[in-house]
Amino acid sequence: MVNRDVPASLIGRLFALDLGAIQAGASYKGQFEERIKSILNEVEKATEKGENIILFIDEMHLIMAGQGASSGGMDAANLIKPVLARGKLRCLGATTLAEYRKYIEKDAAFERRFQQVIVNEPSVPETISILRGLKEKYETHHGVTILDNAIVTAATLAHRYLTARRLPDSAIDLVDEAAAAVRVTRDSQPEAVDRLERKKLQIEVEAHALAKEKDDESKARLEAVNQEIAAINDELQPLKAAWEAAKSRGDKIRAVREKIESLKAKAEDAERRYDVSTAADLRHYAIPDMEEQLSHLEAHKRMEDAKRGPSELEDDVVTSDGISEIVARWTGVPVSRLKATEKVKLRMMEKALMKQVVGQPEAVKAVADSIRLSRSGLSNESRPIASFLFCGPSGTGKTLLTKALAKFLFDSEEAICRIDGSEYSEKHSISRLIGSPPGYVGHEEGGTLTEWVRRKPYSIVLIDEIEKASREFSQLFLQVLDDGRLTDSQGRVVSFRNCVIVMTSNLGAAFLNELDEDSPIPEQTRSLVHAAIRSHFAPEFINRIDATIIFNKLGTAQIRSIVDVRLAEIQKRLQINGKNIMLEVDDQARNWLGQAGFNPQYGARPLNRTIQNELLHPLSRMILDERIRDGEAARISADWKLNRLLILPNHEPLPMDIDDEQDVLSDDEIKIEDVN
Repeated sequence: MVNRDVPASLIGRLFALDLGAIQAGASYKGQFEERIKSILNEVEKATEKGENIILFIDEMHLIMAGQGASSGGMDAANLIKPVLARGKLRCLGATTLAEYRKYIEKDAAFERRFQQVIVNEPSVPETISILRGLKEKYETHHGVTILDNAIVTAATLAHRYLTARRLPDSAIDLVDEAAAAVRVTRDSQPEAVDRLERKKLQIEVEAHALAKEKDDESKARLEAVNQEIAAINDELQPLKAAWEAAKSRGDKIRAVREKIESLKAKAEDAERRYDVSTAADLRHYAIPDMEEQLSHLEAHKRMEDAKRGPSELEDDVVTSDGISEIVARWTGVPVSRLKATEKVKLRMMEKALMKQVVGQPEAVKAVADSIRLSRSGLSNESRPIASFLFCGPSGTGKTLLTKALAKFLFDSEEAICRIDGSEYSEKHSISRLIGSPPGYVGHEEGGTLTEWVRRKPYSIVLIDEIEKASREFSQLFLQVLDDGRLTDSQGRVVSFRNCVIVMTSNLGAAFLNELDEDSPIPEQTRSLVHAAIRSHFAPEFINRIDATIIFNKLGTAQIRSIVDVRLAEIQKRLQINGKNIMLEVDDQARNWLGQAGFNPQYGARPLNRTIQNELLHPLSRMILDERIRDGEAARISADWKLNRLLILPNHEPLPMDIDDEQDVLSDDEIKIEDVN
């Protein structure tokens, strides 16, 4: 319509109604309606004269949002309805489906006077076409160059990962933010220049202070400082000159692009006014001259960039990697191209996980394979990254493996949405996951699971001891495991396609406990464990799980390895808490802990209790008594005859009052019963 590429009856006939401007300042009741009425009268007069005015109302639901308000809200709908019924007004409105249903559908008389036109979300190819049309405008605004592969990446990643928003809006925001980031980086001083300028300022402050001193040593130091300043200037000036020259070239290109945009707008305006002379001058002389100047500037820039280092060639270019970094920053999903260090890290993933999880190579390999599949881009986009059911005896590392995976991916063991199955044993309790139904308390708050995944789409969902939850609990996860989606109580669809679903269970643990130590799991025992799983869960639930992993029973060799892991954790805990104490635990003590903490039925948990009772409690008392002080070593051995650990003190205990000494019990007087 702006380009007059419409029938003559529509040219110059579209007017936008700004409801905000009409409402502003309407302080008393009826003033707003009076303004609306005067506008409608003007439209009717123009219609009677043969000027068919089309009124466009953006956010159309606002004309009904104040109906019935005692203070006289926006009651424009009742004024517009009679004019529409008489055919004196042609009107277009724009609103969302939710607001249409909430406001407009409630007034049937107003609704039937409009024809509903559904504007669907554009597809990815259509979004790419839209972005290509906007590309030149954003290049001019930010003064950068946007590559075509960046546009394709923005549309693709926005459709896949920004599911809470719609195309093309989400893709446009990606391109806009990536271009802004490139511009800020280009306008900022390079790191080398900034570092040298800070160093120069620091030395100049020192030189200023030394200039006031009169002794020979200060004069000699001042001369050395002046030489250092001269050396920094020699290094800084060419770097700063090169950066300023590159920035100047970019500013010139941006100014020419803005001039071309301005000339094109003037040419289009002249064509609409049928000013042929002005349009011809602009189209055939001014614009071509500026475009030729732009091509010369860009060619000169490319030539200068070729002389610079390869790491600086794309200072003002928006690339596919830049778009991926923005998506990763928004969602936490690592969609950027794999770097060499990350490739090495993923290849060595089993080794990193097995440092914490001992004796479970099958489970570690299955988890590592799923993460590598996702990061290499070969996983199914319509399902979660992976879903596992960990089965095995208590204390074999099922939950620990999940924490180790979170530590590997997010550098924190707390980056887990943990759901305890025992808390959902009642049928009605599953509403806590997706939110309470309408009419119940907490409906507006959302669910614990859905809200977590909405905020952190790339995360680990741990369902601990799932067999203790109700049957309805497992039914809730059918669509999560199959389609990677779950609808909460608000009607929002939450995507689980970037989550790792881990479920732990003790089903079949009795069969595994009957096995001998360090023996592989025979097929007969595996069949019994799978039979126990099938008898508890529905077939449609089991069929949606990627892998059911049976954890091995821990033997004495594995417990001995876990001793080393736990002692390393204690040493790290001391450093974090500011205790500069080095643990020196000999092999006798380590072997004793491995033997005392071994229980084939309870796994590694008895070892944790043994370490706490036999090592940490006596060590804490020695630290408080200053028998082991900061900066010293805690020497720990074992007395096999007395069947206990020996912590060798470095100093005599602090003197105590007689009354206090009688109140303190010795280690020999305290008897702690073990569960073994």
